[in-house]
Amino acid sequence: MKRIKLLAAASLSLVLFFTACSPSKVASPEGDKVNLKGTWTVSNVDLDGVSKNGFKVTVFDDALYTCYIGSQWSLVPNGNGSYTVPASGDCTGGQRNIYWSVQTIGGVKYFQFKNLGTGVKPNRVSEGYRLELKSLTANSMLLQSAVNFEGKTVYINYTFTR
Repeated sequence: MKRIKLLAAASLSLVLFFTACSPSKVASPEGDKVNLKGTWTVSNVDLDGVSKNGFKVTVFDDALYTCYIGSQWSLVPNGNGSYTVPASGDCTGGQRNIYWSVQTIGGVKYFQFKNLGTGVKPNRVSEGYRLELKSLTANSMLLQSAVNFEGKTVYINYTFTR
């Protein structure tokens, strides 16, 4: 009888342990890969700290910031992904492969990614880009990057929608 009680207590402890430690199936608004996975479209790019008139800056060592309006971003939960810039005017269109993640620094969440050339593995790329994850809902996301322009900090705000 004592052995049955001990076995029952051990079984109950294991059930409670695994229930308490199992991951939640509901996506939280914290900005992890589960929340970001899927296809996103940059619907708008705004500036804080400078007028759009005459402001031309290349972002992500790739294209002018305005080229990203209408770009499609595909984010896979394993960190692989891509973005496609539409071809127009000063914009060289095409798909760029990336490796992405979300990192929390000092309580602030950042979306970060590395551009990957064809056949290049993420661990071979030492440089990347980090944007502050300002807001995230089921259907929209706002990322912000700071750039230095004429001696002052300018913020570029990328609005994404699903």
